[in-house]
Amino acid sequence: MRRFTVVAAGLLSIPLFLGAASAADLPAYPPPPAVAPVATTNWTGCHVGIHAGGVISEIGRGSRDFSSVGFVGGGQIGCDYQFAAGWAAGVEGRAAWSSLNNSHADLVINLNTGVELPSQFTVRNNFLASATARLGYSLADRWLVFVRGGAAWTQEKIDDAFTNSAGIARDPSATSTRTGWTAGTGVEWAFAPHWSTTLEYNYYDFGSHGATLTSATNTSFVIVKNLDDTIHEATIGVDYHF
Repeated sequence: MRRFTVVAAGLLSIPLFLGAASAADLPAYPPPPAVAPVATTNWTGCHVGIHAGGVISEIGRGSRDFSSVGFVGGGQIGCDYQFAAGWAAGVEGRAAWSSLNNSHADLVINLNTGVELPSQFTVRNNFLASATARLGYSLADRWLVFVRGGAAWTQEKIDDAFTNSAGIARDPSATSTRTGWTAGTGVEWAFAPHWSTTLEYNYYDFGSHGATLTSATNTSFVIVKNLDDTIHEATIGVDYHF
C-alpha cells in the first residue's frame, strides 16, 4: 500500500513538471505600449465673451517719461479652427473702455513773446480696440497656449490747461483715434462644455506723433510734438463657444 502511494504521487507530479517546463520555454513578449490620452476638446468654432483687468500706459515727451495705471473692461468676439492635432488658429476682435489718465506738470510757451507759463498736461486713453490673428497649441486636454498679433486703436484725448498772462484760464485740447499695433500671449482653459476662461498679456504701441490743441473759442492753441504712447494690458476673460 505504501509503495502504491509513492508511485501515485510520482505520476501526479509529472504533468506539473511538464507544465512548468513548457511555461519556461515560452518566449517573453514586451508589455503593450501605453496609449497616450486622446484630447477631447476641439477648439474649432466661434466665441463671444467679456474681459477685465489692469493697464499701464507709458507716455513719453522727448527725454521725459510718464506712466499711469488704470482699469480696462470690455468684450471680444472671434473664431478658431483646429487644423491639426493640438494646433488651432483664428481671429479675434476686442473692444474695451479704459480709465487711463496720465497727468503731469508742464510748460507752455507763448510763440509771440517767448514767455513760458506753467500748465497741466493730460493724456487720456478712453478705449482700446484690436483686431488680431491668433495661433495656439493644446499642451493638454482643455488647455490652449496662444500668441496673438495685429492692429490696434485707441481714442486719445490730450489737453494742456494753463492760465495766460492776462489771468484767463485756458484748456486747449484735441481728441483723435490713434492706430498702432499689438502683440500678446496667453492661456485658455475650457472649464465646462461651451465655456472657457482666459488669462493674457497684450502690448500696444501707437508710435510717436504730434497734435495741435485748441480751446473751445479758438483763442489759444498748443502744439505738441513727439508724443510716444504705449500700453501694457493684463486681463482675465470668459468666453461662450458656439
